[in-house]
Amino acid sequence: MLARFRRRFGVVAGIVTLSLSLSATGLAQEVIRISTYRALFGKNAEISKVTDAEITGVYAGMKGLKWVKFYYDPVSGERGSLTVWENREALDSYMKSEARKGILEKLRPLIDGEVTSRVFVVYSPGSGTPPVPGTPGS
Repeated sequence: MLARFRRRFGVVAGIVTLSLSLSATGLAQEVIRISTYRALFGKNAEISKVTDAEITGVYAGMKGLKWVKFYYDPVSGERGSLTVWENREALDSYMKSEARKGILEKLRPLIDGEVTSRVFVVYSPGSGTPPVPGTPGS
């Protein structure tokens, strides 16, 4: 009876340890955020000025931000940014921050609709196996 308990306890402890390891790995992985919005007609130049003069400076001091690039399509008016973050926690902190609210306040009068985002876990070939779908951080 005691041996049976030990085996079951060992299996449960192993599963819990594996789950916690996967969770920690997911949290420690870099993430990419792709944000997209559409400029109001005739506002591309003004958005570029706001980006250059103000938004870039806000991003420069952001904890956990590793890299940022901005993009735009002058024909369609689609614009946005691609950011790389140390981990999901750093991105989540930014998404809830006053700094992000300030950026949105500056952009809202210049854009059509809302800013949308997609977030992905970074996977670099040769750095190990990609995250398992359905686990935290994937």
